[in-house]
Amino acid sequence: MTERRLNLIILTSDELRADCVGFNGNADIKTPNLDDFAGRNVVFSRHFAVHGKCVPSRISMVTGRYPHTEGFRTINQHLPGDHPDLLMALKRQGYESAVFGHNHVWENFWGENKKSGGCVDYHSYTEGYFASMIERQWPVRQPAASDRKPMELSKLGFHYSGRIEKPLGGFCDDNRVEQAIHYLRQVRDRSRPFYLHVNISAPHPGYQVEEPYFSMYDRDAIRAWPHDLPRNAPIAMRKMREVRTGLEIPPDAFREVQAVYYGMVTKVDFLLGRLLDEIRAQGLLDDTVVVFTTDHGDFAGQYGLVEKWDTCMADCILRTPLILHAPRLGGGKKIDSLTEHVDICPTLLELLNVKPDWGIHGRSLLPTVAGSPGKDAVFADGGHEDEMFGRFNFRPGRELDGKQVTYRDCPESMARVKMVRTDTHKLAIRLAGGNELYDLRADPWEMDNRWGDPSLNAVLVDLQQKMIDWCIRTDTDRPFQKDVGA
Repeated sequence: MTERRLNLIILTSDELRADCVGFNGNADIKTPNLDDFAGRNVVFSRHFAVHGKCVPSRISMVTGRYPHTEGFRTINQHLPGDHPDLLMALKRQGYESAVFGHNHVWENFWGENKKSGGCVDYHSYTEGYFASMIERQWPVRQPAASDRKPMELSKLGFHYSGRIEKPLGGFCDDNRVEQAIHYLRQVRDRSRPFYLHVNISAPHPGYQVEEPYFSMYDRDAIRAWPHDLPRNAPIAMRKMREVRTGLEIPPDAFREVQAVYYGMVTKVDFLLGRLLDEIRAQGLLDDTVVVFTTDHGDFAGQYGLVEKWDTCMADCILRTPLILHAPRLGGGKKIDSLTEHVDICPTLLELLNVKPDWGIHGRSLLPTVAGSPGKDAVFADGGHEDEMFGRFNFRPGRELDGKQVTYRDCPESMARVKMVRTDTHKLAIRLAGGNELYDLRADPWEMDNRWGDPSLNAVLVDLQQKMIDWCIRTDTDRPFQKDVGA
């Protein structure tokens, strides 16, 4: 009798920094459900996204490939239907699939997404009960007299609206989790293995959350991130600070953003706790691989900046949480080796005993879990070719948005950049707007850009060679040639 394949559940949030969960050492934030899950499983404490934009980053998770190899660099580019990836590989093995929340990966996701065909079997917009669940309203706690009041930051371009006081509905995270729980309880075909992917939107801006999360964090008690720009900051950071948040904004405003962001993270923890409780209640942990991660991070007030930027290579944008559960993998492990989003796909394929039929850049993390040495460097890139400058899609009514103004008035802020990071140093090479070099041992917050410092020449040469090797190794292999002649 053939042994049944393991199920797979991938849980992702959007823009959750690695240093904003308790299990990675943040003593200020409340993430009890994720902390409990982390304590029972394997945590990768120095895990990095390979791109600072949602779609390219998420694509790398399911292909195991760096986005630049095939030119994925904006939110408008998705995987075509004939492109191999994790979901398609599992469907060929008979897996039922269900994707709830943002797609942000597959081009044909919006097509005939029914059991009889299409990219996924079930998703947030499937006709019938899943779609009607979007109509559910979730009442929120109304503010009490003792609750703090939101700050007036709407005119600063922060995407901050503070406290939510109206019921939650529509495509809110509460409904996404409710859909996933309904799928697990009532819908899944129990004769087949399944692939469930749940995408939580928070803590992606706008910075807003209901009570009790809005007032949960004392703005003066939390340890604030640095609010100044780094010395010799690249042009993208300088222009964002000038246009979007302003040069004279008081620290209280950035503490407010950080505290609301923390509240949003705790709300994510509550929702994922509901889902993890359901997974446990159904006894799925014995035959299911479960992953929690996020696409990338968020400034959330650090450097006096908000949200993220495609060409910013700071750890607050690229370092993300990663927890892995697998039957018989063991728990209570913390892996400090450098890991990347491109490593997720090959790890899951190995755990599920599925061999990929496409070129993968990442490598399975299972040998690292077993004690083998990890990587000596991780990589990321971003930005666009010169011909795209001036062609960004400005949305009506957003002319005064600081993000859009930065695109329009400072196109070099979106020039191409590549980054290499080791245990001790980071190098970012830009086509415009300033290179960066940081000594992370002396400067973990990346506040002192030492590009041009002769004392780091040997380090610079080593990092440049690593970057060159990476570029050569991940140069495009498309179109794929099945038969190669001389």
